Amino acid sequence: MEAQNDRIRYFFEGEFLPYREAFASRCPPPMRLDKGMRVCKSRETRDWMYYLCEGRLRVYVGNCQGNERTVAILGPGSLAGLDCLLPGQTSLMTIECLTECWLLPFQNALLEEMTRENPAFATDLMRYYCKVMRQLCFDAANQSINSVFVRLANFLLTNWDASEGRVRLSQQELACAISCSRASVARACRLLKQEGVIVTESVGFRIVQREKLNALCQEYAE
Repeated sequence: MEAQNDRIRYFFEGEFLPYREAFASRCPPPMRLDKGMRVCKSRETRDWMYYLCEGRLRVYVGNCQGNERTVAILGPGSLAGLDCLLPGQTSLMTIECLTECWLLPFQNALLEEMTRENPAFATDLMRYYCKVMRQLCFDAANQSINSVFVRLANFLLTNWDASEGRVRLSQQELACAISCSRASVARACRLLKQEGVIVTESVGFRIVQREKLNALCQEYAE
């Protein structure tokens, strides 16, 4: 599981930093959006995509009961709204600003032009899509067959390595990421704390025994 998880992350950042100037020279001026504002709305936004210059975006889905589920978090140097790449197709995801954000808007014609002109960009775009697809496939399998504890453990193992143990997400944000209630996350976190896997901090916690977290994940998955 470790080898698989090391190549899958819910956080995307920096993949397109080398192309920032190329986007800036061809896109309309960057637009500023405040925290909480929507960049894309599911089933409504069409044709527009964005290069994220600064800030963080949350990509999520919702249902008729108002429940939300975080699918990915995007940082600077990433592309947002790529499910609008096909002309006329509406976005399947809603994208919201977690912080103040600066974005460069563009449409599919620009991506087509850049892929024709620059094979390296075409390759990086293909790899980016592959990363997203692998993350979505891993997430679908993890969400459908595992308990809350295993889903949380997999989420932590997937996104935080030994050198990056600080988890700066609230229990509600974790609940949105693994599709469960905040109370369920709280119970799982209490168990992790009792086992000495995590230590709580002001917001979030720190993973101090990653190997034990992996062992518990394997144990509860059986």
